[in-house]
Amino acid sequence: MKFLIILLFVAIVGFVAWRSKQNANPVELACARDIGQLLKSSPDADPRSIADMFVKHGIARARCPQVGRMVMPQLRKHGLKPEDAKIAMIQVKAAYALVP
Repeated sequence: MKFLIILLFVAIVGFVAWRSKQNANPVELACARDIGQLLKSSPDADPRSIADMFVKHGIARARCPQVGRMVMPQLRKHGLKPEDAKIAMIQVKAAYALVP
């Protein structure tokens, strides 16, 4: 019985990991990576330059919040502290409205 429960748990974890990998759009990941690099090099980047990144990668306004959620981990990878990353995310969220 324990073996069956462990097997079921491993199957569920494997399925969730596989689905999360399938949902990652490479274009959206590249956009989030570029925005993270922009904010690392220039923490005071204006929302217009961030919106230009969305446009450059062909991200529609409706998809901006999903891509924006991927920016926070990118900022953490670049070494920003959590509170600095949250401040930078204010600029990213302001850029959503500027995307045509």
